[in-house]
Amino acid sequence: MPDKPEPYVRELHAALDGELEGYLRTDEASRAMWSTDASIYLRKPVGVVVARSEEDVKLTISAARELGLSITPRGTGTSLAGQATAPGLALDVSEMRRALEIDLEERRCVAEPGLVQGELNAMVEPHGLVFGADTSTSDVATLGGMIGNNSAGMRSLVYGMTSDQVLGLRCVLASGETVELSTLGREEARERARHADALARLLRGAMEIGDRYGDEIRRRFPKMIRRVSGYGLDALVDPESLDLTRLVCGSEGTLAVVTRAEFRLHPLPEARALASFEFDSLSAAASATRRFLETDPSAIEMLDDVAIGRARANPAYRDSTRFVKGNPKAVLVVEWSGTQRELDEIFGHLDELAGEAGALAATPLRTKEEMSQTVRLRKSTLPLLLGTADEEKPVAFVEDAAVPPDRLEEFVVRFEEIVENNGTWACFYGHASVGCLHVRPALDTSDPEGVSRMRRIAEEVADLVVDCGGSISGEHGDGLSRSEFMEKMYGGEILRAFADVKRLFDPRGMMNPGVIVAPPRMDRQLRIGPGRKRLPIRTGLSFGDQGGFAKAIELCNGSGFCRKRTGGTMCPSYMVTLDEQDTTRARANMLRSVIEGTLPPEELTGRRMKEVMDLCVGCKACKTECPSGVDVASMKTEVLYQTGRQHGFSLRQKAAGHIRRQLALAAMIPSPYNAVAGTRFARRAAALAGIDPRRSLPRVANKTFSKRFPGLPQGAGPAEVALFNDTWNEYQRPEVGEGAVRLFAAAGARIHLPEVVCCGRPMLS
Repeated sequence: MPDKPEPYVRELHAALDGELEGYLRTDEASRAMWSTDASIYLRKPVGVVVARSEEDVKLTISAARELGLSITPRGTGTSLAGQATAPGLALDVSEMRRALEIDLEERRCVAEPGLVQGELNAMVEPHGLVFGADTSTSDVATLGGMIGNNSAGMRSLVYGMTSDQVLGLRCVLASGETVELSTLGREEARERARHADALARLLRGAMEIGDRYGDEIRRRFPKMIRRVSGYGLDALVDPESLDLTRLVCGSEGTLAVVTRAEFRLHPLPEARALASFEFDSLSAAASATRRFLETDPSAIEMLDDVAIGRARANPAYRDSTRFVKGNPKAVLVVEWSGTQRELDEIFGHLDELAGEAGALAATPLRTKEEMSQTVRLRKSTLPLLLGTADEEKPVAFVEDAAVPPDRLEEFVVRFEEIVENNGTWACFYGHASVGCLHVRPALDTSDPEGVSRMRRIAEEVADLVVDCGGSISGEHGDGLSRSEFMEKMYGGEILRAFADVKRLFDPRGMMNPGVIVAPPRMDRQLRIGPGRKRLPIRTGLSFGDQGGFAKAIELCNGSGFCRKRTGGTMCPSYMVTLDEQDTTRARANMLRSVIEGTLPPEELTGRRMKEVMDLCVGCKACKTECPSGVDVASMKTEVLYQTGRQHGFSLRQKAAGHIRRQLALAAMIPSPYNAVAGTRFARRAAALAGIDPRRSLPRVANKTFSKRFPGLPQGAGPAEVALFNDTWNEYQRPEVGEGAVRLFAAAGARIHLPEVVCCGRPMLS
């Protein structure tokens, strides 16, 4: 795809403007914002369509087909292997988020692809039901994205993969045709294949592929819970049924766009409880997994000392590590589900179980607070690892391998050797229960040697996985990271079968090219790659604690925690608009694009940067709630400073910045000022400074706090308190300061009122 897509842009707008319920964006800033996901890759799209209906999807596919553009569907863009990055047109379905039907008696639901997993569970959990797949990104991951990856989560021992939840899918093909997919009996499938429509064509082709490659499929496909590499061809050799949803699940947007899905729901267990077990080595923890599996757990999660150390160093997550009593090399967190009586029986023998497993210590975690904090830590491990200014960071490229649990100890030992032999270190965590570990070697991908090491490790790990009888992808998908290595796992004949499936669904190859079939090298198209240059910027703020302005921006790894709609505070602007450009991630993406040169330098102080930053309220929730500690509030302050240096400050900015000085003048004549402040004339005058005329001007108190202070009571001591008298207390609400003084005095404290100047916060905003 050309770097300058102007002809495509004109024709896209001609085809789609005024036709979509959603919208098309093709400006450079939007292309930058949608150019990444949570992976190490960057593919800049020609434009992005945010669809709000199935008709939007059809119109977009039709326009792309006419123009020869590819389509990459995406939800919230939390993919870890690059499959949500688009070389052509990005098709964002995250605003197709309706729950269309929930049948509590039949334990089923129908939803659009943009509905978030956690939001669905919030609807059904009060009725004792749950959507089974439980990813670490449950607050932001869309159901459509989970179908694309065939996601799983920590409880796949009980619920399986997303494909195990699917009852039916409605899809739009690259041809524009719509098909309804579900499980059919073999005889029913043969009868349906005699028709002349798109579904019949797919059924005929699927049965032919199953017949042609059946022996190789049965020989090559690992019999394990966690296997999402390639297409689910094993569904084509089931003697009893033919289920094309199993091909679409895990296809990563390369076959069709899902516009509606029907899922099964599961009853919630009566109770759940956790226990943590500490070990002196990763291999010991891996070995112990076999013993814990004998107790019928619902989950077994591994955390190593790197992950625990990063959490302990982060004030927002420190409390989540309280269950770790010592300094172990690894921890297994085991969850059991069942009746209270069943759980009491297990916990009555916890120390005995720990001894049999070779654990150093065991800690029961049965209160709601203990369990939620522990699960929060596990779900935040990925961004916690990346919240560092170091050049070498734990990188996702071999982070999704899965092996049979009885080979997990061998896999861990040999993986550690690979990492050590390549001169680096790695973090190990993940789903030990099903042999799926998220291992992240530390590398600097801006260094050619770092990229060379990444490739060597990828090749050696692929060989290791195959040798252990596993899958190179266990739940995150193949994407750009692992598609290249599928021949090692499956052999050439299965790759030809994958290509046949791709041609059956997508003859023109326009759906998410380069993923699964005909992939590029995994060490290309990197977000931060060799030869990267950073625009030198003389900043007003230091950013020294984050390694400088550029590294502060690069703390954002795209994990998308800022797209949650409920819980916490981050990001208040996105919670209102639900627009990607109002996320912490989009703001960091804009800045990264400028400092790395994919957007021109003048964009730092340009109109689109102002629009993207405008709704940031400076609350700093991102700094505390984002596990990577991305501080967009400070970045916005820097952008405002740079804009002021470049273009000067507006009257509105000056008025807001000098609010203390203005209120001090108003406080000299409080009654006349207050009388005028509420008038229409005052509002019109304020409008000249860019203040909305609906906004009333601030009133002042008749007597400032500093004038009231000498007459207020004082405690006898010995405690002394210095009270910071801010603008609000001094001029507008002195009764608040007065109340504070009376409280401290009643406690026996002497209060001092230092002479202060403006705190500077209005200037920063």
